[in-house]
Amino acid sequence: MNKLWVRLTLAFVAITLASVALVAFLANAAAADQFSAYLSGQQAMNQATLADDLAAFYRRTGSWEGVDVVIGAASTGDTSGMMGRGRGGQGGAGIGQMRGAAMAVTLADAAGTMVYGDRVGQALSSAERAQALPINVDGAIGGYLLMTSPRLTIFNQAQQAFIDQLQRNVIYAAVGAALIAAALGLVVSRALSTPLAGLSKAARTFARRDWTYRAPLQGTEETAAVALALNQMAESLQSAERHRRNMMADIAHELRTPVTVIQGNLRAMLDGVYPLEIGEVATLYDETLLLNRLIDDLRELALAEAGQLQLHLQATDVGALLRAAGERFTPLAEAQGVALSVAVADQALMAQADPDRLSQVLRILLVNALKYTPSGKSVALAVSLLQGDMESAESAGRRRSVNGKREGLSQPIRVTVTDTGAGISTDDLAHVFDRFYRGDKSRSRAGGGSGLGLAIARSLLEAMGGQIGVDSTWGQGSCFWFTLPTM
Repeated sequence: MNKLWVRLTLAFVAITLASVALVAFLANAAAADQFSAYLSGQQAMNQATLADDLAAFYRRTGSWEGVDVVIGAASTGDTSGMMGRGRGGQGGAGIGQMRGAAMAVTLADAAGTMVYGDRVGQALSSAERAQALPINVDGAIGGYLLMTSPRLTIFNQAQQAFIDQLQRNVIYAAVGAALIAAALGLVVSRALSTPLAGLSKAARTFARRDWTYRAPLQGTEETAAVALALNQMAESLQSAERHRRNMMADIAHELRTPVTVIQGNLRAMLDGVYPLEIGEVATLYDETLLLNRLIDDLRELALAEAGQLQLHLQATDVGALLRAAGERFTPLAEAQGVALSVAVADQALMAQADPDRLSQVLRILLVNALKYTPSGKSVALAVSLLQGDMESAESAGRRRSVNGKREGLSQPIRVTVTDTGAGISTDDLAHVFDRFYRGDKSRSRAGGGSGLGLAIARSLLEAMGGQIGVDSTWGQGSCFWFTLPTM
């Protein structure tokens, strides 16, 4: 099965078995070495004990005649009738155990001639004499004792039973460790794979364009972070989808209104309800102009947001543009009974901008300010060079919206368009730069415009490296501002 939890479980079991096998091998080898060392020590002790018995025998008889009786008694552990230290008195293992371990006993006289063993009458070799234990009899060497084991790995029954039990215990430990590893691996792997299954389900759900689902925040910190990122992406896509549908509905509505007027008037002319006169044709022409303006606004907004709007950035005197805008809109402001003022510093404030697009932004903001400023009030244009961030409005308790978000901003040049109208409500403040958004839902398209002006202004300023925002106090007016980088 190509599942993560299965692979993790098998990996846990494999790693545990490999670790236990390595530990078992090392433990078994160490135990065998230690046990062999123990047997070697026993052999040395038995050899020394037998040497004492043989020395006592030689001291008593003065020769090695009949020594096979002593060695045979030691082999069976029967020390009755023997002089000196008996086998039972020492409590040692005895030659019988050595015989079980395939021990070979060789005895040579003082000249090195073998008197007991497989090669009686032959002389010990130099290597054998070096390994043999001298038998000290009253300060003189009476002979040589040599005990050898052809295969030290051959143990007697009790010793072999100990080794077998040790190996079985290691096997039992390995099996138990493998079972515990399998259980723990299953628990851990399921704990790791379950959150991944939730992420997979979320991804498949999002692929079906269902942005309402949210991935569960579970598992490790990293897995939960991925789930949180997926949920944030879903919220963003859900918001984008909602805005897209709203925009499509708004576009359809804005286009349908002039088309319906044109279609209705033409139908009335064809039916003879309206006479085919210049006035009626002029009405239809005005509707086509409105329709064409809406289409141009949509195209310009789409190009600006896609970053494909052609700009001619150059050194631009912002103060001169404000004076020109004030001169153009002064007649309109006087006709509405609104006082329009322009405050420009004496020195030239040069910005890196497109002068035509910057004039368009000023036109949008001035039209918007004059539209919502009643007669007897005022609108003020101003430009200044900033030295720090713009926190004065926040400290005065006013609401602020920057590009549709509530945040601070610090830029070198700041242009303000301040009106003394009704202001903007808190609910509408964050949406004033959204496409087709109208704070007054009762406004008609003719009286309130298409709802694209501020969105276009924001896109144009962002394309020129600037930002736009609004500070507003309900009942006291609004201050739209934008910033541009200096040269």
